[in-house]
Amino acid sequence: MEYEQLLQKALQMNAEAQNKENVTATDYAIVEFLLDNCEIIVPEASEFFVRTNVGKDGKRVQRVMKVERVNAIKPTFYTEAHRAGIVNYGYAGYDDFGHTAPVWDSIMRLGLGGLKKRIAERKGPAKNPDFAPGLLRIFDATERFMYRAADAAEAAGKTRMAEGIRNLATNAPSNLFEGFQMTLVFYGLQQFFDATDIRTMGRLDQLLQPFYEREPNKEYAQELAHQYMLEIDALQAAANMPFALAGTDGKGVSQVNDMSYVLLNAYAATKLSETKLHILCNPDMPRDFLQICMQCVKDGGNSLVFINNQQMVDGLVKLGIDRDDAAAYAIVGCYESSAREEIPCSCNARMSLPKALEVTLHGGKDAISGDLIGVEAPVAFESYEELMAGLFANIAHFAKGAMAITNEYESRYAQIHASPFFSSCLASCVEKGADAYADYGAAYNNSSINIIGMGTLVDSLYTIRKLVYEDKRLTLQQFIEILDTNWEGQELLRGIIRNKLPKYGVGNKDVDAIATRVFNHLSDCINNVPNVKGGVYRLGILSIDWRKAWGEHTAASADGRKQGETLSQNASATFGMDKEGPTGHILSVASMDGTDAVNGLVLDIDLHSSAVRGENGTNVLIATLETMLQAGGQTVHYNILDTDTLRDAQEHPEKYPNLQVRMCGWNVLFTHLSRKSQDEFIHRSEMLAG
Repeated sequence: MEYEQLLQKALQMNAEAQNKENVTATDYAIVEFLLDNCEIIVPEASEFFVRTNVGKDGKRVQRVMKVERVNAIKPTFYTEAHRAGIVNYGYAGYDDFGHTAPVWDSIMRLGLGGLKKRIAERKGPAKNPDFAPGLLRIFDATERFMYRAADAAEAAGKTRMAEGIRNLATNAPSNLFEGFQMTLVFYGLQQFFDATDIRTMGRLDQLLQPFYEREPNKEYAQELAHQYMLEIDALQAAANMPFALAGTDGKGVSQVNDMSYVLLNAYAATKLSETKLHILCNPDMPRDFLQICMQCVKDGGNSLVFINNQQMVDGLVKLGIDRDDAAAYAIVGCYESSAREEIPCSCNARMSLPKALEVTLHGGKDAISGDLIGVEAPVAFESYEELMAGLFANIAHFAKGAMAITNEYESRYAQIHASPFFSSCLASCVEKGADAYADYGAAYNNSSINIIGMGTLVDSLYTIRKLVYEDKRLTLQQFIEILDTNWEGQELLRGIIRNKLPKYGVGNKDVDAIATRVFNHLSDCINNVPNVKGGVYRLGILSIDWRKAWGEHTAASADGRKQGETLSQNASATFGMDKEGPTGHILSVASMDGTDAVNGLVLDIDLHSSAVRGENGTNVLIATLETMLQAGGQTVHYNILDTDTLRDAQEHPEKYPNLQVRMCGWNVLFTHLSRKSQDEFIHRSEMLAG
């Protein structure tokens, strides 16, 4: 069938559904229908798996269904307070079906046939009687689909692909090629038929090492890895398609293996913009492995994120996750951890710290719109401690607001979305007889809140404390009036604040103590607070590119930022304020305990290309990573910038088709950015060059 026919039939099945309070039976039937009736396409460039016509991105059939259901129920629970918080960019909550880490070791060990057998052999009562029968029908349809795919591949002359697909229809992978292929098969099934986004291929080196050991031709193994990188790049997943390398076993021993080098070398050779690597770090990682990593960063293939492995494990345990499940975590999307059998919902909710201070200074009201979005209280802060108490009340208010909206969404998951393929790989779902989303079937059903503008807030608080309460250069009301007029006529004061006062990001203990205090309050407000799914909330200091839109709706702030300008990124300093180099920046971010922010405590380090040239430059990069690990930092990634190159690429994009920059948690081609975003990177590079 053509796409429109598939979609219309699915919409009809949804309209005729008998049980609209739990969509499991409906969604499972739709997925079964899609498997049996979709068209199969064999791309000429593909070496591993086919494509289908069930839609891409927002047009996936099940995605369309999900959006319609969300839009139908959303008006039933938004209060005026919720709307005000969202419209004024103070806090917000959302549904999140898009950040999953399949249990890849089970998928590779059992294969599709083994997953089906596990479902068929489950014992005991089921939470949802539609679960197992529906899944078994889907796996029958999957087998038919796989044989159709194999025939199509054979007809297209893809003999190796066809042989692998036929085996994987009922069996686990038998060799290295099929190991690679299995990840892409399951990705295709869940990503496009479920429309439940897979945001990691897992610890790929650990998954593939047993097959590598049995592969006699090591050059063939390297060739397969190279082909796999091209295949991942061709998926064009939103914000890149990640996988992890390294990490440790349950005893903390490094798990860098032969396949780690094979995959890393394949990435180094291709430098593709749609691929992303999570490097799970521990102190005894082999230095030559780190040297290859840093050479990639220097050479422009800088889509590598470095994670403090032990911090993530310990942080997940703090949330009540079994240590073995925590130790088997993956990183989903950009930086967010997901334990084995966990649904982290890592992009559920977000809130703005600069906006929390803004409303504190305006009696609970948004300074731009006048809407009440915070705690209504007089602005009579006689001391800095009274100001902090007011701010903390608004931070708590924002957190409760974000959680309230998220809880409303999540309490209706049974009416919105079911995910058969994802549920099938979770042993906890099979044991309970419950869908991962519609029935909260996972072992850990958590939710997350991400915090925007930490650096902006910390610098603003230090400035107010210094100028108002310590030096008494201004009254608080005078300072508020300056902010309300967007620094008009105050360029001298603004220059002093921006250029003379200590800043977050230079390792100043006095300033960093403010960050630690705010962070600890956030942790108290968010971590381990129960959600409606039987799980808890998790904290992340993670802004990615939201900082731009949220900054556009934020009034002038006391750090010298003007109304509408971008907020600070992730847990990092405001761009240009990390004037003591990477070490000071690392110490500032490491002043916060990464085990209390498993959704990400992210440091962005910009370095000028001149600082990392040659072997010494590689050693500089390794030293910054080692400093971060020793200081207790959690997550770091790098941008290596060169002003002349960026300017030339802006004017002559045809000369730089592969020039990449690190955009928050993913890589982008510089020439594909807007002029405004290009200018930001050029400005950052100029500041590095002095």
